[in-house]
Amino acid sequence: MAEGFNADRSKIRFDALDMNKLADEDALADEKGVGPKRFAIGHEVNVTPAADGRWSTRADGSLVWTFEVETPDAAHLNFGFNPFHLPDGATLTIAAPDDSAAIGPFTAENNNVTGQYWTQVLMGNSAVFTLTVPAGRQDDVQLALVKIGHGYRGFGARTKYCKSGACNMDVACLGPNDPWNDNRRAVAAYTRGATDTCTGSLVNNTANDHRLIFATAGHCGMNSAANAATIVAYWNYESATCRTPGSSASGTALPKPNTTYNGANFLANHGTTSSSDWTLLEFVQPVNPAYNHYWAGWDRTGVAPVCIQPGDPTSTAGMCASIHHPGVDEKRITFIGQTMDIRQYLQPAAGSGTSHWYVHWDPSPPLLPGIQPPPASIAPNVTEGGSSGSPLYNADRRLVGVLSGGLSACGATGENLTDYYGRLAIGWEGGGTTTTAMKTHLDPIGGGTATVLDGINACTAPAAPSNVTATASAANAITVSWTAVGGIGKYRILRSTGACPGSNFTQIAEVDNVTSYADGTVSGATTYSYKVVSVDTAQPCQSVASSCSSATATGQCTLSPTFNGANGATSPGTTACEVDLNWTAATPNCGANPPRYNVYRSTTAGFTPSAANLLQSCLTSTTLADTTVGNNSYHYVVRAEDPNGAGTGLCGGGIEDTNLVRRSARPFGPGTVDGFSDNAESGIGRWAAAGSGAGANWSVATTQSHSPANAFFVPDPSTTSTRTLTLATPLDLTASGGNKLEFWTRYATEANYDGVLLEYSLDGGTTWTDILAAQGPVPADANRFSEGGYNGVMNANGVFGARTAWHGSRTTWTRVTVDLSAFAGNQVGLRFRFASDTSQTGDGFWLDDVRHYYGASCTSGEADLIFRTGFEP
Repeated sequence: MAEGFNADRSKIRFDALDMNKLADEDALADEKGVGPKRFAIGHEVNVTPAADGRWSTRADGSLVWTFEVETPDAAHLNFGFNPFHLPDGATLTIAAPDDSAAIGPFTAENNNVTGQYWTQVLMGNSAVFTLTVPAGRQDDVQLALVKIGHGYRGFGARTKYCKSGACNMDVACLGPNDPWNDNRRAVAAYTRGATDTCTGSLVNNTANDHRLIFATAGHCGMNSAANAATIVAYWNYESATCRTPGSSASGTALPKPNTTYNGANFLANHGTTSSSDWTLLEFVQPVNPAYNHYWAGWDRTGVAPVCIQPGDPTSTAGMCASIHHPGVDEKRITFIGQTMDIRQYLQPAAGSGTSHWYVHWDPSPPLLPGIQPPPASIAPNVTEGGSSGSPLYNADRRLVGVLSGGLSACGATGENLTDYYGRLAIGWEGGGTTTTAMKTHLDPIGGGTATVLDGINACTAPAAPSNVTATASAANAITVSWTAVGGIGKYRILRSTGACPGSNFTQIAEVDNVTSYADGTVSGATTYSYKVVSVDTAQPCQSVASSCSSATATGQCTLSPTFNGANGATSPGTTACEVDLNWTAATPNCGANPPRYNVYRSTTAGFTPSAANLLQSCLTSTTLADTTVGNNSYHYVVRAEDPNGAGTGLCGGGIEDTNLVRRSARPFGPGTVDGFSDNAESGIGRWAAAGSGAGANWSVATTQSHSPANAFFVPDPSTTSTRTLTLATPLDLTASGGNKLEFWTRYATEANYDGVLLEYSLDGGTTWTDILAAQGPVPADANRFSEGGYNGVMNANGVFGARTAWHGSRTTWTRVTVDLSAFAGNQVGLRFRFASDTSQTGDGFWLDDVRHYYGASCTSGEADLIFRTGFEP
């Protein structure tokens, strides 16, 4: 498959990245201070459930939408949605095709004030999106996938492009009582816009109210509300053990955690590296007690921090430090043992300026207690690309600066073992406004008079439950037990599919005053992993998750096959009436024997599959030619049955899936019949022109035409305008099959901002829907244009938002053909809608030779079915 969408727009594929080219680019761009460090290549897309993917319906009436993203080489993927709004009861999960990794489920709780949602990374090169929506709530889904981050380094990706320097020091090397353990809980790695990464720190304010205010560097690009909405911050991303600095283990990247905040509000920014380089954001999600945050204090006095070497080589007392995520990998700490200097960025000479702290990293870092066995010495620790925005703390562990950049790198010595941090003392007043001064947000109580502030903890987390054990206690049941935590009465049980250590644990239960839980929702022969969390309801605060325990369930396999339902139903247009069905092979979950397929058919839309409408059963192929049809509309559901399981299916009592993916078709014969045609030569009388704003309305023009001498035309003005050309009488498709719409276009509008849509209505003009989207019984179909469809996605700030339309320039006449097969049985209103903004002008949009036609009648085969079965279809 070539790069781009597949035929039915249920999958999009991207070619492999040119790693040599990226390496050359990154060699220049990775210099600290140039900008955020790139970890992924962004693909701009516009994927919506209305126009792309596949919908199916379950037996309970809930709807399921699936879509796939495929690459041959991505180390990981991440995704940006704008808009993002899920109704109550809806869930969105994004998983690797083999379920080896997953993120989500995302629910209505993930809706936030930004109106967007940007995900954490999904390890692997491909992804499957599964959106489940309660019956009747499909129209409440507002979802558009606008960006895909094609990852090639960072987050545990193991290539030569992706690991942080081996000389760096894990925060896990700190002694258990070292006060720097507080500050390490304030620091997070974050991504911006699916492609770039930096570091930042939670920071306290004088209200001590645990607002999630986050300090980072301006040059990282978080200087607007639009960019802040795309942030994904990773908490507690650190090695669980201390790896000796300089060892091969220390240079090995580790997988990322699932502990994220997604989306933030922009608070303030004071420039980039030429000024203080300070930025403040505030996460839009509530505090998650499980992350065990610390809000760092700060010092804005401007007095040069004194940092000293302690007498004990294993101590950190008196030292200053920065905590950071080099290369968007696990958290490190770098120490300073001499007083900081005040300089201008990248100007080491005394008196060069006052915007930055100029720091010299300790050439003989402390031998922290966690480094075992202790070496005689270790090489200097540094910062790297990805560390940008990280906090600089004085010896009192108060935040005084954010990393702009510098010369340090593993192996550096002397004046190259240095970096520059934008000073809070300069960013405090900033540009003198609420959006450029840090004081507005860090000192809401004192109005900017406070000079220092201590940090605070979130809560005192209780201990995690111990001795967690999972046991297959009965058929299709696993009992999880644990040892109680003193003073704790509430526990949450987390579950993951697969053996420990497991991934993407989901809470399945919350219990009170017990130390065991029986999970009766498991399938025989499947392995599940469990963890337990203790909850202190008084604070409130919860523990970290317990150790993991796995068990394999006994009893019957209760999992139906993995199956997406029928792909399509079409008529081949033969003399004898026929409907051809096809589907993709299902995957059995209960054994090796391949699934069988049962086909249900009805002449009633929205029917429920049952024995009364069974057409064929126990098929082994993935196609069916139904020749027992006549000149009527038929609706089909195909279900897969796993013969390995124990159920009530038609093929030996197997387990049949319950999908309600309905595909419909009306057979037709060879040849066509015209239903409507208009070449604009008789004027505009068969249409209604309407709209608002400046500029002329639709009319008949002679400036261009496909067939002499007229065409319908609407100009593109430089002012706001909306103009519609609506068919005066709806198309009657109640008794025809193989319906097609054909017309010719040419246009010259402001590219990306002004354009034209084709829309339809099934209710007499009350509701208008894009021709590719769903309305009533008509499903969404991204491939409804057989030729000449929309030419591209518009800008998010264009008149229609980030969606496909006709826009830009096409200087030759182009035929457009629309497949209206799915509209059979309906009265269909059609209109062309043009819109413009207040920017540039264009010539306009021309339309000519509009024609509706349909297939001729075919010879009925319904009598064959009656003869064979004795029943009417």
